[in-house]
Amino acid sequence: MAEQLRSLLVDYDVDIVPDGGGLIAAVNANMPDIIISDIAMPGISGLVAARNILATHPTARIIFVSVRDEPAIIKKAVDEGAAGYVVKSDAGDELLAAVQTVLGGGHYVSSSARTALKGRPLS
Repeated sequence: MAEQLRSLLVDYDVDIVPDGGGLIAAVNANMPDIIISDIAMPGISGLVAARNILATHPTARIIFVSVRDEPAIIKKAVDEGAAGYVVKSDAGDELLAAVQTVLGGGHYVSSSARTALKGRPLS
């Protein structure tokens, strides 16, 4: 899946890390413009990694790309500080728009995530 996401972001320099601990280390070493993470990761989950990253780098911009489309998970990701949430089935059509929106200072929730939320407020 990581390689498929990389192919969607051909205009960007993309590093792939194997787990949540690797994500934290890579961000601390490189401080990327944007972080794209799954929620389910080996070792430290993406949510825990994001919490750790945002504690150290409060201006970090994080987009979660996940198979999970449950409203509680989406809301938790946004409440934890994610600037974007893209359901994996939407990634082919929406990941680039999410990246551009988040890099521009906005927030992005993919169409399947919005449908799952059914108008429920995120905050």
